[in-house]
Amino acid sequence: MNWDDARFFLAVARYGTLRKAANELRVDQATVGRRVSALEETLGSKLFIRTPKSFSLSPLGEEMLADVINMENAVQAIGRKAASGDESLCGNVRIATTDTMAEAFVIPALKNLREKYPRITVTLLTAVNISDISYRGADLAIRGARPDSDELVIKRLATIEMGLYATQDYLDRQGMPTKGDHLRGHDLLMFPRELVPRHWNNFCGETLAEPNAVLQCNSQLLLRSATRNGLGIGLLSCFLADKDPDLIRIFPENKDWVDIWLVLHPDLQRAARVRAVVQALEESFQTYSE
Repeated sequence: MNWDDARFFLAVARYGTLRKAANELRVDQATVGRRVSALEETLGSKLFIRTPKSFSLSPLGEEMLADVINMENAVQAIGRKAASGDESLCGNVRIATTDTMAEAFVIPALKNLREKYPRITVTLLTAVNISDISYRGADLAIRGARPDSDELVIKRLATIEMGLYATQDYLDRQGMPTKGDHLRGHDLLMFPRELVPRHWNNFCGETLAEPNAVLQCNSQLLLRSATRNGLGIGLLSCFLADKDPDLIRIFPENKDWVDIWLVLHPDLQRAARVRAVVQALEESFQTYSE
């Protein structure tokens, strides 16, 4: 088996349908189906159990999956090592981060990067949690949780202050909360418990007892929008909320701190274009720190 065959198997295994796999591979569905069928014919056994709506792995497919993922990691490692030897300030750099970090820091950094190095392009991948950047194929990640790995280059970019915010309309309806009263009687806008469990016990310095979470959302930009629309009290990054004239900070002395980390594949830290991107990101976050 070669990697060109294996990547079609892996895409279908990950996404469960030909359509989604085709979108990921940027080919048509017929090509994916044909390549998977050809691979099964070569192996003499089925890799998937087909249903009208999805593909699930056969026993052989399940046995092969870990080995094919290892193939993918090896191919990506070869590509990164080849790229690290390229000292030219051109080419693409893939950045994985959250939508909030992208809006506030990455986009301004890219503006400055374009002025200095117009031949460097960027692919920006946004999500809430980035647990394994090699799996996603990114070159570097900016995230709010320090990964537990000895194989990655990890650097703290900044420490972000967060606070509680609401609109005047909400406060007129619900009243100003009383400090130390566990935010009883108030509507809270929160990250899902499984994503940020600590906020469900301590919401920016206020201990909670049976919190009335009227909205759970995995995007801080949408939590900010919900707060601006008067749905409740949101815990937001101060660099976003302090600039918003529609938001009022509640208990300004209460602060929640989040470290922001740059995570980089060591194979790429010597690549000139990656170093240029990292420098632009560091400068962007440094502006906030000042």
